[in-house]
Amino acid sequence: MDIRKYEVILKTIEYGNLTKAGEFYGYTQSGVSHMISGVEEELGFRLLNRNRNGVSLTPEGEMILPALREIVRWNENLAQTAADINGLACGRLRAGIFNSVAIHWMPRILKSFQADYPHVSVDLVEGGSEELRDKLSAGEIDLAIMSIQPDFGFDFRLLKTDLFFAVLPHSHPLAKTARFPIEAFNGSEFILIKRGYDDDIYKILADYSLKPDIKFTSNNEQAVVSMVENDMGISILPELILQSYREDIAALPIFPEVSRKLGICAKSFDELSPAGRRFCRYVCEVVSPCKEKPAGD
Repeated sequence: MDIRKYEVILKTIEYGNLTKAGEFYGYTQSGVSHMISGVEEELGFRLLNRNRNGVSLTPEGEMILPALREIVRWNENLAQTAADINGLACGRLRAGIFNSVAIHWMPRILKSFQADYPHVSVDLVEGGSEELRDKLSAGEIDLAIMSIQPDFGFDFRLLKTDLFFAVLPHSHPLAKTARFPIEAFNGSEFILIKRGYDDDIYKILADYSLKPDIKFTSNNEQAVVSMVENDMGISILPELILQSYREDIAALPIFPEVSRKLGICAKSFDELSPAGRRFCRYVCEVVSPCKEKPAGD
């Protein structure tokens, strides 16, 4: 089966542009257009609307997109499994990650993984919890290292319990105390990570009925820390993020203790490609021993 035509279609959808998709695979724009037209003729309907601004999915294209992704994914799994049988480890892996994971964990993970599997390429996709959930559900990524949310319905392996800290400017009256009482957030001028980026913070606010005075919101942790540093409010951030900013602000443990669970999430660990299963093993070895294992691992 000629799978490349489906890969080209998916890349065209990703870029929204025939020329860029062609450049990625070494085809001309007309070659890509001819390939897409051939698939549309086979299927009996148009997949893409084409205009001067690029391309977009037709309603029929939206309906068939998940099936195209599954075909390409299983073809990649087939190629990797055949390579394994022949003693060759190769393939491509798409991993969704938080920005903090990209900074603090990924360099060590990738260095170790690539040393042993130099022919496996790893595409990193950064995003917030909501975006990574959606991409994982749609099959746009193979796995995600993110905050575990039971209602997402994914298989997961627990990597780390990540404590949350109160983030204060050094001038704050409580900045030199040992712990920050959680009720002290009530009424305080507050800088909040936007919903969909780190929903654990919203859960903390709801669980403890906290009502801070929210002055600013941002999906950029560095911007939040900078605003706190400049005495524009206080915030809540997890320990993994704060590793880069401890000198700029006061970071106090919260009492009572609040945390999030970081882990590897996949639609099904049993259906991961050989490269995906190997990558998960390296993540666990670098970050911590896995505390949760999926059935059949």
